[in-house]
Amino acid sequence: MLLMPWDIEGVKIEVSKHFAIKYLKSWGWDFNDLRDAIREAYKIEKVGKEKYEVYTQKNGFKKIILVYIEERIVCITGSTGGKRQ
Repeated sequence: MLLMPWDIEGVKIEVSKHFAIKYLKSWGWDFNDLRDAIREAYKIEKVGKEKYEVYTQKNGFKKIILVYIEERIVCITGSTGGKRQ
């Protein structure tokens, strides 16, 4: 299991308008799917002071870029496709 700086069950999850329109809608996900994907991530990299890249394989390879600040996760963008690293 990966060490996450947040408790995925208790943290508030928000998304940017860009992420909601471009990724959540095209992936057919809701907030429960997003929470599951973050919980089941196979790799999490810290790439800044508060920024993380979360790699998951829920319905194909996906990368979610998020910010964790003040007990909340804000998903700002993502990508799809590629291969597991």
